[in-house]
Amino acid sequence: HPVALIPLSTYDQPAVDAAVREGIALLGGIGQFVKPEEKIVLKPNLLVRALPQKAITTHPAVFSAVCKLLREEGYKHLSYGDSPGNPTTTPDKAAEGAGIAEAAARYGAEKADFSSGSIVPFPEGRTAKSFYLCKGVQEADALINVCKMKTHALERITGAVKNQYGCITGVNKATGHAACPNSDVFADMLADLNLCIKPRLHIMDGVVAMEGNGPSSGTPVNMNVLLMSADPVALDAVFASLVHLDPAAVPTCVSGAEAGIGVYDHAQIIVRTPDGDIT
Repeated sequence: HPVALIPLSTYDQPAVDAAVREGIALLGGIGQFVKPEEKIVLKPNLLVRALPQKAITTHPAVFSAVCKLLREEGYKHLSYGDSPGNPTTTPDKAAEGAGIAEAAARYGAEKADFSSGSIVPFPEGRTAKSFYLCKGVQEADALINVCKMKTHALERITGAVKNQYGCITGVNKATGHAACPNSDVFADMLADLNLCIKPRLHIMDGVVAMEGNGPSSGTPVNMNVLLMSADPVALDAVFASLVHLDPAAVPTCVSGAEAGIGVYDHAQIIVRTPDGDIT
C-alpha cells in the first residue's frame, strides 16, 4: 500500500502546487483515482472558523494546489465542503474564515451542500447501519479527502480516517459522539463511514500540524510534510510513526484495518518519496 511523502516547509503556493503534483505522480497520477467526467467533491477539514495559521483547518494553499491540478488535468465538475463540528459555525463561515472559499472561487469549485442531508442505509456496517450524510456527498461520484495532520483528544490523532466525519451534518455529529461512548466504538463507526463513502484519495496537510489538545486547541508545530494515499489507514500509520506513536495504539488504524479499509502494518506499506521508496 503506497503512501507518498513529500517534504515541504512552506505554504508558498508554487512550492505547494509542485509538491502536490509530485506526490500524486508518485502514486501513478490523478487518473488512477478519479475520472475527468466524474463529479468530485473535495473535503477539507473546516472544523471551526479559524485562520489558517492556527493549524486547525486544511491550509488553503494545499486545497488550491489540489484544485489547480484537477483543473489542469481536465476535471470539470468540482465542488467542496465540510460540516463544522461547532454548532455556532456554518459551513460557509468556516470556509471563508479558513481561506478555503476564496481558493475554491478562484478555481470555480462550487459549494457542495453540507448543511442538509438524509439517512443513507448501510446494512453491512459493523457498528453503524446507516449514516445521516450531507447532500453534497451523496450527489458526488467521488470524494477526495484533503485532511489536516492533528492530534485528537479521543482518537490520539485526527487524520485521513477521521476527516470523513465532516460528511455527516452538524447536528447529527453530536448524536454520533453520544452513540459511540468510547474511542474504540467511535473508531469502528468511522471505519464504517469510510466504507460507506469510499473516498478515492487522501491528501494530508502536515506542513504545519497541530499537537497537544486537538482537534482545535492544540499548538501549531512544523512537521514539513505532505502525505498522500488511496489508503487512509496506511496514511495515518505513516503520520503516527512520524510523531513516534505506534499505529497499533491508534483506534482508527486498528478499526480501519479490521474493517478492511486499509493496513497499518509497516511491512505492508511502501513510503514513496522524491528520493525513492522507503519500506
